[in-house]
Amino acid sequence: MATRESEASAQRRRADRRGNIPERLNYLFDSVHAAGDKPYSAAEVARWISEHGGSISSVYILKIRNGERLEPNQRFLRDIARFFCVPPTFFIEDDPAEIDGEALNAQILLRDDLVQSMMRRAARLSRGQQEALSGIIDSLLRAEGKEPGDS
Repeated sequence: MATRESEASAQRRRADRRGNIPERLNYLFDSVHAAGDKPYSAAEVARWISEHGGSISSVYILKIRNGERLEPNQRFLRDIARFFCVPPTFFIEDDPAEIDGEALNAQILLRDDLVQSMMRRAARLSRGQQEALSGIIDSLLRAEGKEPGDS
């Protein structure tokens, strides 16, 4: 019985960019990871959408991912696509392009107002000061137990 349930769960969570809508959504969640290679949660996606003029619950996102909502509202798909920085047509094209998860995550991180403000200010510094700032950031990351670098 438990094996049958895990097989059903695995089938529901199948990720395929050419599959049905749940499979395509799972492909996005599997491909685009937050810092530290941690996948975004449905709650994080729903929160961002709500903060940016949309409205969707994490439960609804999970229902799409699990195949309980095979034909979700197009507005929800547009909002989800906007979070992942892919065109809404990703969910309907016959053969959507493969995505570069790292590049999309960089876009997601760079749309934060505070990050943009810091980048604008850092860009005004001399090259030497930018290198010093980079060293400070690396030290802060190590202090938090995180690996310094571009990821």
